[in-house]
Amino acid sequence: MKNMHNTFDFRTILFLDLIIMIFMLLSGRPEVVLSSFFIASIVLAVGGQYISLKRYGVIFIGLYFYYHIITYAKIPFLRNPIFIVLGIIAFIIQRIIPFLMLGTAIRKQKNLSEITTALERCRLPKGIILSISVMFRNFASLKEDFFTISDAMKLKGIDTSRKGIVCHPLRLLEYIFVPMLFRSLRTAEEFSCAALVKGIENKNRRSSYFDVRIRKKDIIISVIAVAMLIAGMKLKLYTR
Repeated sequence: MKNMHNTFDFRTILFLDLIIMIFMLLSGRPEVVLSSFFIASIVLAVGGQYISLKRYGVIFIGLYFYYHIITYAKIPFLRNPIFIVLGIIAFIIQRIIPFLMLGTAIRKQKNLSEITTALERCRLPKGIILSISVMFRNFASLKEDFFTISDAMKLKGIDTSRKGIVCHPLRLLEYIFVPMLFRSLRTAEEFSCAALVKGIENKNRRSSYFDVRIRKKDIIISVIAVAMLIAGMKLKLYTR
């Protein structure tokens, strides 16, 4: 079993996700985006996910510098509409990356039992806990279903290459999403049966195999995150 003391609590990661979203909505300044990336990087680094951190870092840094070169550097040929559109796309994606990083941390560092126990410690209604648990459990199932449907399409001679996607996008969407919708109905029934077998209707407090609790490092990262985001709203790294 992995060492639980080397990762942040699930509730801490959710809190970081929430405050990053709030500060993004309140400001959205480049300094806030940069602070959000550093906070998400700390979560991945503490969990030992250095490969994921490296990949996200390369993408974020590339998009970040491209957007700010387009915005602040007065280079004539970069004023072309194509570069401006790409700059808008970079603007959007770099703000999504911190959330993807935290989502990756949850997916790699936490299992369903830890997530359920952490949510129960928050005294949330069981209906909400069950919905969130099914959502996290369904992510892996959706991925498996997608590859299964893709293999079935190849066996039937349906072109799933990039050329096929470009030439027949609507047909491909129909062949993928319709089977996935029907599969999701069956998956929902299976999850409901599994929840009943595990005693989801039991009103007593359940014990947990995992030591789920808020530790000193969870408090420290929360304080650092709030301080960094507030500083990001106050500081000004770029001038027009």
